[in-house]
Amino acid sequence: MLETKSIKRRGAERAGEGEQWFQASQLAAILDNSEDAIITTDVEGTVITWNAAAERIFGWKADEAIGQSILRMIPARHREQERHLLQRMDEGETTASLDTTRLARDGRERPVAIRFSTVRDPEGRAMGIVRMMRDRAGQLQTEANLAAAERKLQQRADDLEERVQARTQTLRQTVSELEAFSYSLSHDMRAPLRAIQNYSQIVLQDCHEAISPTCVAYLNKVAASAERLDRLILDLLNFAKLSQQEMTLKDVDTDRLVRELVQERPEFQMPNADIQITSPLLAVRGNEASLTQCVTNLLANAVKYVARGVRPVVTISSERREGGVRLWFQDNGIGIDTAAQRRLFQMFQRVHGGDYEGTGIGLAIVRKAVERMKGSAGVESEPGHGSRFWLQLPGVS
Repeated sequence: MLETKSIKRRGAERAGEGEQWFQASQLAAILDNSEDAIITTDVEGTVITWNAAAERIFGWKADEAIGQSILRMIPARHREQERHLLQRMDEGETTASLDTTRLARDGRERPVAIRFSTVRDPEGRAMGIVRMMRDRAGQLQTEANLAAAERKLQQRADDLEERVQARTQTLRQTVSELEAFSYSLSHDMRAPLRAIQNYSQIVLQDCHEAISPTCVAYLNKVAASAERLDRLILDLLNFAKLSQQEMTLKDVDTDRLVRELVQERPEFQMPNADIQITSPLLAVRGNEASLTQCVTNLLANAVKYVARGVRPVVTISSERREGGVRLWFQDNGIGIDTAAQRRLFQMFQRVHGGDYEGTGIGLAIVRKAVERMKGSAGVESEPGHGSRFWLQLPGVS
């Protein structure tokens, strides 16, 4: 019976020794395969263990490092820093971290991130220090490369911004000069046109009986063409003014503006047209003169582009939409197909020729004016079913 117990006891001891050997092997494998240098020292700073990563990072072999003082790895300027850190750990701190440098065998400093851990005995006394050191050379190089790339990218962005600003300034100056030239040319062209109109009317009045009916017809065509060209130049002047004049935005009483405009223009009144206003029209933030120009152009088109023999009916309404106010101008006109709608607000675009007179600039003026008032314009239409033009402008807060 005693022999059996002895055999069991020896078996348990061997099993315990095997478990300790297995644990020790595992620990050794972890130390050897770690990418971080793992170095243990006693409380005096003498190296006890030195793994493969420590050999690779710092250059000393294990047999060259074990038994030596850890101080030879610490640059003189960092020794006081480490002494304070170890003192705190001796007073009770379990772990600490530090980004610093350590000397390699060739004398060069290597940037490392160190994590310190204290090894204590069952009574809590410090027995040694474990240092896990991660080589930061690659990380710092990557960070330096990234910083250099960011600086280079920022420099290119700054250079591009300077070029864009310079070209924008040149473009603005060119556009301003062209607009001034266009305004001056258009203004100067009106004088000879008025002379053509006036002299044609004088000949028609004073010499009507002395010239043939054919010549009278020719002179009427000359006068009509001069009048049409004068309207075209006047529209060009208005368009140029929109680009040159200062645009001051204020609160505009839209309902009052539209009603006064309709009352002042006979072509917008019965029996010429039936303009219906859904009151009250919401106030907007805009420029009263430019908004008057927009409304005038839209109403003029609405009463013009209707089928022959049909009285124009136009409904003006407003609604809050997309954070602003949308003014609607709905007519019973001939309508506009989808393809034409895409170019409707461009210069010199006349989608209805033939019997409908026009310069092709009116809606371009509307677009330019409403954009300068920080708004937009558009249309919904279908041939034969009228059109719904709209102006979107900032609302009154």
